[in-house]
Amino acid sequence: MKFTNYRLNKNWRGFPTFKSIFGRMFWTYVVILVVIFTTIIVSMSALFSHFNEKKAIESLNSVARTIEDWTIALQVEQHDEMSILAYCRYLETWSKYTNSEILIVTRTGDVFDYTGKVKSVPQKVLNNIESGKVVTFKSDFDNAYDERVLSISYPMRYKNTQIGAIVFNKSLPAMRSTVFEMIMMFAMASLASLIVSFIIVYFQAKKISKPIVQLNHAAQNIAKGDFSERVEVTSHDEIGQLSSTFNFMASSIEKSDKSRQRFISDVSHEIRTPMTSITGFVEGMLDGTIKEEDRNDYLKIVRDESVRLTKLVNDMLEMSKLQSEDYKINIAPFDINNLICLSLISLEKKLEEQNKDVDVDFRVEQLMTLGDKDQIQRVLINLLDNAIKFSLPNTKITVKTSIEKGKAHIAISNIGDKIEQEDLKYIFDRFYKTDKSRECDRTGSGLGLSFVKNILRLHNQTVTVKNEKNENDDNYTTTFEFTLELN
Repeated sequence: MKFTNYRLNKNWRGFPTFKSIFGRMFWTYVVILVVIFTTIIVSMSALFSHFNEKKAIESLNSVARTIEDWTIALQVEQHDEMSILAYCRYLETWSKYTNSEILIVTRTGDVFDYTGKVKSVPQKVLNNIESGKVVTFKSDFDNAYDERVLSISYPMRYKNTQIGAIVFNKSLPAMRSTVFEMIMMFAMASLASLIVSFIIVYFQAKKISKPIVQLNHAAQNIAKGDFSERVEVTSHDEIGQLSSTFNFMASSIEKSDKSRQRFISDVSHEIRTPMTSITGFVEGMLDGTIKEEDRNDYLKIVRDESVRLTKLVNDMLEMSKLQSEDYKINIAPFDINNLICLSLISLEKKLEEQNKDVDVDFRVEQLMTLGDKDQIQRVLINLLDNAIKFSLPNTKITVKTSIEKGKAHIAISNIGDKIEQEDLKYIFDRFYKTDKSRECDRTGSGLGLSFVKNILRLHNQTVTVKNEKNENDDNYTTTFEFTLELN
């Protein structure tokens, strides 16, 4: 698998490329913004052009009505030179005000007055004079202009009779120039917003891609065997959740690796000890170091070590089965009080050898529970055996059963030495032994309490341990307590 760092995916100018998530995010956002910007500019250009033409037509409509009134007043009803001169100046004023050329056309098509150079009108205007409608069209006015113009023809009436038309010609390039200026103003504002958007997108894309780059870097280190690598969690979004999950995964892998190393170390130690004893004694018998009369004693030691080694291997295989997901337990109802009595009977010889008494306290005569009877008996024997091994001379072992919060509680206690809090944390781990237990139990494999925990885990139950100082002496009471479901 090839790991790629985004720093290597930038070209020589420092711009991100599509080879990295950061580059793809950045350029995708850029393309989207450019497309949106272009679409808005094109749409606004068409909108401004249409709006400009519409406003021109609306404004010229009122001007046309005013010119119509003045034409009737100064040209139709009055014919003196002063009226004609005033009328001409009046048209020139409106022509400059509306930025257009104005033509006054009679009903017969003659140009009565005008403000520009054009002295005739196209047939299209003549055809619509009789209709009495406002006509708008774009043309070069039958080659009268070097450029296209927007022509607007308004009917002119006198005493409800159509007498002609008022024609306004506005230069389309001039109108588009005005629209262009508006578009440029809008474009400059949009461009400034676009640049700010690019900057925001750049840093936002970098902010999103940075944790991914860190995750990539951390994953490479974990792949190399450095399980201490962690990723800084800077947010609570999906990336932050991914970083938290990665850190949890890294911690789990690190813990599993340490557990594996400790397991290998412990197994090596546990196997090496009996193997060393067996090898040493056998070599001693072969080379004559051990005398003939002592051979039987040493052969017994070899046998015991072989049995211990066999038991260790069998326990390890059994532990692997218990931790397998395919391992099934047979749940059935049974009397836990009766099972405790049977377990004590099986340990009767050991109790007699160590002169230990057991104080049994059953709150109810019969306590029916649910579980795998054989596996629970294994839990009881392991806990009782430990209580016998590590209890002080002339002390009692206590076994109690009770019902609390809808569950059966089984507690096994013995009086012994203090167990450090640090040891209590790991007491259920495989092969874990306190210094005191190493002195007292040289035959154990260190798997007993691990069996207890795994069997109860399969039953979805809990087991706890407490080591409390006694009030009357300097000794400590160790209590293992586990739960079972009631039937």
